[in-house]
Amino acid sequence: MTLVNTQYAEAIAKVGGYYNFVTLINRRLKELNNGEPPMVMPPDERNYDKIDLIVQEIEQGFLRLKV
Repeated sequence: MTLVNTQYAEAIAKVGGYYNFVTLINRRLKELNNGEPPMVMPPDERNYDKIDLIVQEIEQGFLRLKV
């Protein structure tokens, strides 16, 4: 599987690879589930997809891994 064909290819490349992307998603998802506010405006929908919200945060430069 090539990353160019995935839906989140730009975000994966921005954080330095698939492993970093998944790690960042998991850490941020845990924070959101524990009550942290989102860093970008969530959609008006009541049940929005948190993964898409986290990807928006990555693409806008709000999230990155400390190495």
